[in-house]
Amino acid sequence: MPLILKIREVTVSEIDFLKKLLSAQQGRINALLELTKAVNSNFSKVALIKLFEFILIDKFSVNKYVLFVHDEEWKIDLNAGNENVVEKINVVQDLIKFEVIQDVSRYPSDLYQGFDYIIPIVHKNIPLAYLLVGDIEFGGFETIDENLKFLETIANFIIVSLENKRLFKNQLEQERIGKELELASQVQNMLIPSHLPKNEFLDVGAFYKPHGGIGGDYYDFISIDDANVAFCICDVSGKGISAGMLMANFQAQLRSLVNKYNSLEQLIDHLNHKLFEITKGERYITMFLALYNFTNRKLRYVNAGHNPTLLHQQGEIFLLDKGCTILGAFDSIPRITPEEITLEDDALIFCYTDGLTELENDMGEQFGTENLHTFLFHNAHLPVDTLIGNLKNEMNDFKGERGYNDDVSVLVSRFF
Repeated sequence: MPLILKIREVTVSEIDFLKKLLSAQQGRINALLELTKAVNSNFSKVALIKLFEFILIDKFSVNKYVLFVHDEEWKIDLNAGNENVVEKINVVQDLIKFEVIQDVSRYPSDLYQGFDYIIPIVHKNIPLAYLLVGDIEFGGFETIDENLKFLETIANFIIVSLENKRLFKNQLEQERIGKELELASQVQNMLIPSHLPKNEFLDVGAFYKPHGGIGGDYYDFISIDDANVAFCICDVSGKGISAGMLMANFQAQLRSLVNKYNSLEQLIDHLNHKLFEITKGERYITMFLALYNFTNRKLRYVNAGHNPTLLHQQGEIFLLDKGCTILGAFDSIPRITPEEITLEDDALIFCYTDGLTELENDMGEQFGTENLHTFLFHNAHLPVDTLIGNLKNEMNDFKGERGYNDDVSVLVSRFF
């Protein structure tokens, strides 16, 4: 016998229901399309959040809602409903524990009063946002669970898109900063003298180890004329590009002024004034600056709040610590007291920044001035480059696996 299929007539009411169901499904598809277009068009965070709010109201008939979003810290991006309740909610204490959609009725607490459901938005096990919804008028074509799951899908799409935008923006910013730091580091290295005098009068060497890509230390050796030279070592407060820029400006000022003043007091006063004009006292520089005359072997120096430079001659170590306070902290320096000394044959001057003496080992102990003095007593007779090489080895042995905790600069000059 042939198989006869009997097809039931579809009633008008069933057709109407199917039409409404199809319309509801189409509404969901349209909502996803709108969001996709907005994300692909690179809408701003504010625009995407506003679009999400429109979908909450228009597609889901949600009358009360609050959206907590994590961006460096937890904050509210949307809020319509019971503001008084929202102010009492602490995300870390009250919401982090939820990993799936929660029916608030299971938690008879005034804390969630006015809301029906808590919808966590979690990506790769990291909570990104929490959506609380209440006073909902879901349509009758899908179950409550189906509506909530779709609402969760929409919320995840928005929040994860925003998180990806934030991460991408941060990546671009880090790349930009990295390029700027690389360029600034190259510029700074150009400011540090690469060739230091080695002749019948002088043997000069240096060592520079920035803590990061850009350091706040600076040293220089400047030939004024056939009979006179100037040299200095400085430590700029702060780190990074701003410290590097300040150091570059200071170097330009020093080089332009050093041969214009016969008086160290006037030179230091002018440098301080120029520095204060730039920093308004918010940044400062410690400095050791010396002028040396080959003819009479006189060394005049000012120590401006810097750690004492060491002079080794005739088997003794002398501290060169006379001068004034730090530069740039005050509009004027009340008192500047340079000191003048005569250098003996084979005198050694050891300038350094505090990153050397404050270098720490694995036990948190500092290298300190005592170790430095001992090292200098044992190495002062050596050629300058050999002395510096031994110092590097001494530092590495002392710190072990621990890294540098500050910039380290050393400028060593032997006067024949």
